[in-house]
Amino acid sequence: MVDRKFVRTLKVGGLLALTVALVALGGCSCKEYEEQIMQLDAQIAELQGHIADEESLVAERDQIVEDLRGNLQDCKADNAALVEASEEVIMITVPDQVTYAASQVIVLDTMVPTLEAIARTIRDYPEWYVYVEGHTDSRKISEEWVDVYPSNWELGAFRSAAVVRYMVNNFDLDPERFAVVSYGPMQPVDDNETAEGRSANRRVTMVMHKPGE
Repeated sequence: MVDRKFVRTLKVGGLLALTVALVALGGCSCKEYEEQIMQLDAQIAELQGHIADEESLVAERDQIVEDLRGNLQDCKADNAALVEASEEVIMITVPDQVTYAASQVIVLDTMVPTLEAIARTIRDYPEWYVYVEGHTDSRKISEEWVDVYPSNWELGAFRSAAVVRYMVNNFDLDPERFAVVSYGPMQPVDDNETAEGRSANRRVTMVMHKPGE
């Protein structure tokens, strides 16, 4: 993937070079060249502003990641969640074994310390919002539950909603900052042909992002 900061730096460099060339060719005595130079200066300033904004966002993102990992370690839940940074978002993946019983949507006690640590960080950064994504394996819903969850889409949605509901109700977080998303079995991270692979595919992922960025 092309580094957008690098691309913007190239653009700034190109505009600067063009400005110098225009000055060398026409000097500042020509009104037309002066106007072109002023326009290029404005574009350079705008690009530099974008670069500064992005650097600030990335710095804040990195601080959130550090805080998340610290909070998870403090509550001894650092092995129960994977924290990753990508572009302008932070992804927190909570695996199946600490989330729900089979075909259930009730948050288990084993998940509570992890959610508490994550909630502490979310509370400290009120400008960041959270998508809570439910992921399942590809197996069909068992007959005893098919009336409740006709497909894995519904199961994923119920599970992500259960996480949001628990965090909002128990950790005093603003519900307007959350969105419930279900990918069902459509974004596997492993092979659904093995028990280990299916377990890896059953997960909840929280994606922290700053609206408008």
